[in-house]
Amino acid sequence: MPPRVLIDNQASRTHTVIEVNGRDRPGLLHELTRELTRLNLQISSAKISTYGEKVVDVFYVKNLFGHQVEHPDKLAEIRTALEAVLAKGQPPAKPGRNPRPPRPCGSPWR
Repeated sequence: MPPRVLIDNQASRTHTVIEVNGRDRPGLLHELTRELTRLNLQISSAKISTYGEKVVDVFYVKNLFGHQVEHPDKLAEIRTALEAVLAKGQPPAKPGRNPRPPRPCGSPWR
């Protein structure tokens, strides 16, 4: 399951809604909330859901002035930071096989 961060200012009139999807692991919720706090966001409420090893966490946040986060650079910073947290829990990519090229019929390769 690829990690995903969705940010929505239309779902609530007063909050920015951030949905985080990814693989669950010990400490993930702490890392996500620590990152939101580091980004100077106030977490008003959260809905935390786990389905097996998949997590779907939704955070209702405001900026330090008590408003929705609207600046595009700040929204991009939030997305990048949370995606980095989620990426820590992803299994390493399997190295690709580099198979021998196909042999023509009657080839001496065996």
